[in-house]
Amino acid sequence: MKIQYLELNDDHEEKLFQKYDWIYKYGCVPKYDGCYNIVAVFDDEVIGCATLGPQKWTPPLDRYCDVFIHWINVDEKFRRQGIGKTLVGMLEKWAKENGYRQIRAWSNEQAVEALHMWYKLDYAMCPAVEIISSAGNPIEVVKGYRYAKVLNPTAENKKPLKSVEDLPQVRHWHY
Repeated sequence: MKIQYLELNDDHEEKLFQKYDWIYKYGCVPKYDGCYNIVAVFDDEVIGCATLGPQKWTPPLDRYCDVFIHWINVDEKFRRQGIGKTLVGMLEKWAKENGYRQIRAWSNEQAVEALHMWYKLDYAMCPAVEIISSAGNPIEVVKGYRYAKVLNPTAENKKPLKSVEDLPQVRHWHY
């Protein structure tokens, strides 16, 4: 099976939106300065996607930033073939080459395959709860895990971006 791993383009994005309308609805494809979005393609079909973007920390660490994996998915019939591992590896390589100190992710507890993948990829894991709210009112509590992996232990998170102030801040999910 010949799978291509490519940077996300408009055609891929349209195919993703057709497959998963919630990707657009919840803004799972970040497009601000410093983002890296990739797809796995087989027979002209997008079978996997991973998106990454820098985020600054909250005070008192708000002069620092790292990268956050906003979304990663592999179509069910293509899972357990190393595609997710390859996508994460590409995100890690890009983040490391761009001088980020660490990479982070989140997954709900129902994504059992993903939980095992993150563990096998040597991510530090911590149980967490996300509070989903609308107009400031909590509407759902989602149990899951936060993940992080140090890529460049000596990096000071100095990015080739305009400034850390231009980045989104680490946040809780608000739909």
